Amino acid sequence: MSIVSFDHITKTYRLGSRTSLREAISNSFTDLTNRKGKSGAQYINSLDDVSFEIHEGEVLGLIGANGAGKTTALKLLSKVTFPTKGQICIGGRVSALIELGAGFHPDLSGIENIYLNASILGLKKAETDKKLEQIIEFSGLKGFLDTPVKRYSSGMYARLAFSIAAHVDPDVLLVDEVLSVGDAIFQEKCFKRMKEIRDQGRVMIFVSHNMISVQSICTRVIWLEKGKIRRIGSPADVISGYLAEQYSGYNDIFKLQDGENLHNYSNGSVELDELMILDENGNRFGTINGGSGFNVKMKLICKKAIQELEVKIYITDKQRNRLFGGNLSDQITVLERTNINGELNIVSKFDMLPLRPDNYFLNVDVLNDGNLIYRKLEFGPIIVWSKNNALMPERFEEFNLFNVNCDWQLTS
Repeated sequence: MSIVSFDHITKTYRLGSRTSLREAISNSFTDLTNRKGKSGAQYINSLDDVSFEIHEGEVLGLIGANGAGKTTALKLLSKVTFPTKGQICIGGRVSALIELGAGFHPDLSGIENIYLNASILGLKKAETDKKLEQIIEFSGLKGFLDTPVKRYSSGMYARLAFSIAAHVDPDVLLVDEVLSVGDAIFQEKCFKRMKEIRDQGRVMIFVSHNMISVQSICTRVIWLEKGKIRRIGSPADVISGYLAEQYSGYNDIFKLQDGENLHNYSNGSVELDELMILDENGNRFGTINGGSGFNVKMKLICKKAIQELEVKIYITDKQRNRLFGGNLSDQITVLERTNINGELNIVSKFDMLPLRPDNYFLNVDVLNDGNLIYRKLEFGPIIVWSKNNALMPERFEEFNLFNVNCDWQLTS
């Protein structure tokens, strides 16, 4: 049964438009005195002919770059604004957590804003009275409820807003990225509450740039791009494609350009002509499962004779922490690495990437008789992602970087 229907929705905004009466009059006067007149106005489609349906018990994730139309979709669903074209049908009460402080009056206390916000969401005072203790306990703000919310921090705003939105028994819950301002413990509480709402058969629409959260809680994901649906499907497939697209081109064959930068060093005796990161079957990839093997293929051009060649490859994380690596000398004898000249093709095979979803980088050092002659840092990224929802923890911190053998003993 369809609870939410988004039917060929287009939302058009006029760039530079003004909304207050005074600004509207001023804008009209400007149009009259402008030589171009109204023909000079520019318009943009925040959403362009977007259609989807959400059925009972579904959690739909909306992902995409900033400006893709995600928040516009939530505002249309919550009737903060209305579509330029198309029709939206929603069966039931909608509770929205879209913008920090929306539905709150800054001069009212926390307790007064609970009643105000709950009434906006459709609850009568008697219903709010029954829910009040649950809302207060969930928010953790019992000692601050008599304080005007204008003195609240952004995290306190988020706590109070989500506590209200999640306890009014909505048929449809809309959640934007505002939860990112909350602390880690409260975010965990929020995700558990969202899963409870999902398990009750309610509909939820979740917007986030945290792909781990999206995959762990959503049953379906829409990737929006410039107001249009780029892709719709299972969380693992859509997120994997989205992440690969964000870094498209970075994993192409690397060709060193003239000149050096902070990440490159060369004394001119060797040139790294090609560098590719492949999966364990030798294929190019956009994203790769955590724990998978991978290959590194490179072509060195030695412009001068190398007395004793050494190549070091190592993987780092985004903070440039060195995680693991390998040396050419681990398996190739000194004799095979002596007096190297001309073109040299090298393939190195690694058994395992980190398990933790993240971006990792490949680094290459080339040495001659123990002296560094060439360095390339932070080639990539290698985008590690898990396509198995059953193996996806709820939070980034719950992932092991690597799994190692562990022997257990139990005595009684």
